[in-house]
Amino acid sequence: MMDDPQALSSDEFASLVEVGKGEAQREIPQLHGERLVGLGYAVRRLGELGLTASGVRRLAIGK
Repeated sequence: MMDDPQALSSDEFASLVEVGKGEAQREIPQLHGERLVGLGYAVRRLGELGLTASGVRRLAIGK
């Protein structure tokens, strides 16, 4: 997983925030989910996205 903050668009960051909400997450665009997984910020578990440790750190850094 990557620990260096990767550039995210404001929409992608908003999707990362939604993933961080867990069960409260709304539907995010499929491309955003794929990008977040590809960057190591999220992982797909049983069809749902969840944050990785890198994703939690990325949220803490902010946009």
